[in-house]
Formats: sequence, structure tokens, C-alpha cells
Amino acid sequence: MKNAAVKLIRILLSGTAFFFFWSGGALLSWVILPAVRFYYEGDPLMQARRCRAWVSGGFRLHVGYMHFCRLVHFDPRDIRRQLPDGPFVLTANHPTLIDVVLILAVYPSIYCVAKSALFKSPLVGRLLTYCDHIDAGEGDAISGAAVLHGAIARLRAGDPVLVFPEGTRSPMRGLGHFKRGAFEISCRAGVPVVPLFIACEPPGLMKGMAWYTVPTGTMRFKMAVLAEQHPAAFGGEARVMAEQVRGLFEQQMQAGRGSAGNSAAA
Repeated sequence: MKNAAVKLIRILLSGTAFFFFWSGGALLSWVILPAVRFYYEGDPLMQARRCRAWVSGGFRLHVGYMHFCRLVHFDPRDIRRQLPDGPFVLTANHPTLIDVVLILAVYPSIYCVAKSALFKSPLVGRLLTYCDHIDAGEGDAISGAAVLHGAIARLRAGDPVLVFPEGTRSPMRGLGHFKRGAFEISCRAGVPVVPLFIACEPPGLMKGMAWYTVPTGTMRFKMAVLAEQHPAAFGGEARVMAEQVRGLFEQQMQAGRGSAGNSAAA
């Protein structure tokens, strides 16, 4: 009975977290960000930067609320102190629904490549557009070229770009196929790829999980910045670079499974 009551409370708290996310997103999209754009009218670069700063602040509040409710434990120092300065392509695996929220909460200057369907959302779409994030398009050649040129322009302006090379959430405790886009951007722009490995235990908000399928304990996120990969080391071959980075992620997963097995045996 006690376990059932705790689970119900956690489901209700999870529901409030989703409610605050969407209501806060509405406030940003329809009130705050339009006001920011009006204030900095005539300066598109500053408009986008200030909008991203406001969104990052909103995400920090949201992460703080989830931390207070013991839904999530996340130490932003895990990535903030490890990321380099200047332009780079941040590539990450994508185990949970809130990975991008956590990253943008601690790194307001970063642009992200997002699914085209999100840009069509009446709520999220406005937020993404005001922040000048990059529409991934429909997966055709024209969309791919637009993403490539848009990402390179942002990198040349001095800001990093976040790409999830799987294009969607990762399979449970696994990795999907890595697309070449992130690595093609790196090679064309001449900037490094910085791999970011994300792990979450116990699993929650993963692919195929409903929002109310909450774990019994706090979701603890661990993020590790892996060795930078420079395109020159791969002769500018995006495909080879993608295989190398995927291999790094697989090594991290295998090491995590080994640690879990050793803990269980102990």
C-alpha cells in the first residue's frame, strides 16, 4: 500500500512538472519572447541571443522544480566545466525526453537542430523560431543543405551547435544509427565535434515510455564530455568520424554495464 501511494505521488508530481513546462513555455512563447524581440528590434543576432538566455533561465527553473520534487537529480557542473570555449558541434546520445532541457538550461548560447514537426507546434515552434534554432527539415537533400548552411553560419558567428546524431531518442539502454549530418557540419566548418555521453538511472522518460511511467526512485543524470574529435584527423571524412564517435558512446555504455554488474555482484 505504501509503495502504491508513493508511486501515485510521483505520478502527480510528474504531471505538475509537465504542466509547468507547457504553461511556462506558453508564457515565454506568447509574452516574454515577443517583448524581447520588440526591445531589440533591428538587431536579429541580439534578439536571438536574449531569447535563448530567457529560455535557458526558464529551463533552469524547471530543472530546479524537478530536483526539488526529487524527480530528477542533475549536477550542471557535469558539463559546464568540461565544455570548451568557442564554436564546436556538440553531439549527444538522446536517452530521455528532457535531455535538451538539461543541456540548454546550463548552456544558453548553444543552438540546436530540432525536428521540423516541433517548429510547426503552436507553442514550441514559436520558442524555437524566436531563439533562431535550426529546423531539421523533412530529411530531403534541400533540407539537409539548409541545415548544413544554417549550422555553419552560426558556428562562424562563434556559437556552438547541438546535434543529436540519432535524430530521435535512443533505444532503451542502446544507441540508434548515427546520421552523418553533425559530422558533415564539423568537417565543412572546420570545428571539432565534442561528444557528450548522457546516462540516466533508473530509466525514465525514455523512448516508448508514457510520461506517467515513473521510476520508483529519482532519475539521476550523469553526463560526460568525451575526447574532442577534429575533422583533420579523419581527412574530412564525415562517415568515418561518425563511426568513431559512435564507438566512443558504445564504450561508455559497456563500461556502465560493467560497473552496474560489479555493483550488483558486490
